[in-house]
Amino acid sequence: MKQIENKHKLLAGALLVGWLAFIWGNSCLSGAESGAVSGWASRFLAEILGTWAPQGEHILRKAAHFTEFALLGGLFAWNARLWGKQSLSLPLLGGLLAAMVDETLQLFSPGRASMVTDVWIDFAGVATGALLLYLIRRGQAKSPKHK
Repeated sequence: MKQIENKHKLLAGALLVGWLAFIWGNSCLSGAESGAVSGWASRFLAEILGTWAPQGEHILRKAAHFTEFALLGGLFAWNARLWGKQSLSLPLLGGLLAAMVDETLQLFSPGRASMVTDVWIDFAGVATGALLLYLIRRGQAKSPKHK
């Protein structure tokens, strides 16, 4: 049983580190490169969703920030739980620090800017992801199947 638990910790940790690398790697892209990625994503969503696609790259970028960090919040919460920490304070703190690093990296990327509002959007994503995982786990623990 301990071996399975260690494999879960290793997997969760690797996913967390990999996802942070993805997020921060995107922040290291130049403004032109980031704009090209956003343009591609915008066209892709327009083809798939048609009129339901977000209009304008600004909304798409903010939604992407929120979504990336919601997944990060879930990963932080999963890691915390595996290490015996049931509180949401560690995932929230980790997510806030990750958002601050993310925006700081953009200060050093040509054509990019750092925005406090993006830190808030990122943190809202982290809080949402961590809370969703917490509520899912709580619901599972209360279900008759898991008792």
